[in-house]
Amino acid sequence: MRNIFNLILLLIFFASCGQKGNEATDNELGNSDLKNQDDLFEFKIPDTISLGKHIGRIAKYKRNKKPNFDYLLSVIVSNEYEDSKIKTDTFSDGTLNPFFGINGFKTGTQDIKIIVEEQILEPYKKDIDSFLSIKKLYHEYEVRITIIERDHVSDIEEKLLAELKNEEQ
Repeated sequence: MRNIFNLILLLIFFASCGQKGNEATDNELGNSDLKNQDDLFEFKIPDTISLGKHIGRIAKYKRNKKPNFDYLLSVIVSNEYEDSKIKTDTFSDGTLNPFFGINGFKTGTQDIKIIVEEQILEPYKKDIDSFLSIKKLYHEYEVRITIIERDHVSDIEEKLLAELKNEEQ
């Protein structure tokens, strides 16, 4: 019985060694100057698209970054397809301004739900061991776009396509 008790204590000890709190406020993350989450990202999204697939992008990420921390962004988009099927797509390219896909499936106005997953990676040491704390924050947005039947490429989308082409080279 004593061995089981010692084993349980040992497991609790190992489990608690690498844990660090995963809660943070915007003030702790160095964002006391941000009024709300809308100030954290600037998007480039065409307001009018034709039927089919199109692109958007996070143009600016305005977090006050701390030294020795790494930041990763992913964009999760809920696109509606034929037969009113909603498919969730995740986009990330390892940069702080990733491209993401938007699908226009029928003419008229369409609301697109966008979630930005922000990961803040903080290295820290405890005794002689090194650890990595990962804080995941989710920011939700909804964008209303207009879909038209004829072929249409907006000025914003032309610029995004040029940026994408330049980055692929």
